[in-house]
Amino acid sequence: MAVKEVKNGYVIDFSVEQQRYRETIPAPHSKTIEKKLSDQEAIYKMAITISDKSYLVKYPNSKILQKAFRCESDTFTIDQYSSIWFQQKQRNWSHTTIRGYSQKYNSYIKPNFGHMLLKDFKASMFDEWASQQTLSGKSINEARNVLNQIFKRAFYDEVIDFNPVERIERYKQDHKEPEPFSKCEISKILNALETPYREFFQFAIWTGLRTGELLALRWQDIDLDNKLAHIRKNITHGKEKEPKTKGSIRKIELHPDALKALNTIRSSKYFDNYRVFIDPKTQTTYKYADGLRKYVWIPALKSAGVKYRYPYQCRHTFASMMLSEGRNPLWVASQMGHIGLMMINKVYGRWLPN
Repeated sequence: MAVKEVKNGYVIDFSVEQQRYRETIPAPHSKTIEKKLSDQEAIYKMAITISDKSYLVKYPNSKILQKAFRCESDTFTIDQYSSIWFQQKQRNWSHTTIRGYSQKYNSYIKPNFGHMLLKDFKASMFDEWASQQTLSGKSINEARNVLNQIFKRAFYDEVIDFNPVERIERYKQDHKEPEPFSKCEISKILNALETPYREFFQFAIWTGLRTGELLALRWQDIDLDNKLAHIRKNITHGKEKEPKTKGSIRKIELHPDALKALNTIRSSKYFDNYRVFIDPKTQTTYKYADGLRKYVWIPALKSAGVKYRYPYQCRHTFASMMLSEGRNPLWVASQMGHIGLMMINKVYGRWLPN
């Protein structure tokens, strides 16, 4: 019998053309599992016999298939191995990460390098491609990162002897200086807005929250008595989830102007028992912020005669105001969800005291 029951699982064990293949699979003991693995063993034998490497994509974690086709590793294209990498790793990725990797791969890597054999790729080929692009250094580095992960997977699987992408130096990324709003500009912007939009951006300016954190904020996260807010959720691409980093799950102190915005919302017709900020037109939860930017923020700045900046500058405005007032940089970092002072020094260095 090729499928054998062992402690805590099964072993698939068979030979093809005098070559033995063996793999242990953790699984509960049952007739259903045993039948499934027997079918799987037959598929492995067939794939090896007819040398069909497409099954590597269907069974990316199979040590048997990895071993069987290792001797033919020089026939893998980058596109073929990208599918193996993606299948193996996507379980650990968030929806946003999957979306980002897919976009970078399909836009930059597949059309330019996907057809190439893993063994034929050279670091200079990527540099030559990058030299002809008008992309930012950040986008080129993101494409390099995806390519690096594909080759790293192939190297760890012993399909290739080394990872050529490690020989590609990272490209210089332009650092954009924050353009915070002055207190005069803040006053003009808020005067150009009506409730509840005024309170949304007033709260954003005086807390420094990220856009997704503002959209996800719930009344149960607010402690008005102690003037605190607990940041526990984030909305990204229409989906609510926990913040990506531990530092982003935090407790923030509420500035008097932030508290004023909350109290105005609570006493208005736009008060919702669950979310702090809702769409006044539909009386439903915000899933995306693009409509706020296009139809509320842009007209307000135009009406106020204020130079246009993205709404994210509200976050920069909070940080620069607090640092300018002499607040402890570590306190500012914790308010904004940063661990340590690295980001504060990097982004807001010119507002730090000497």
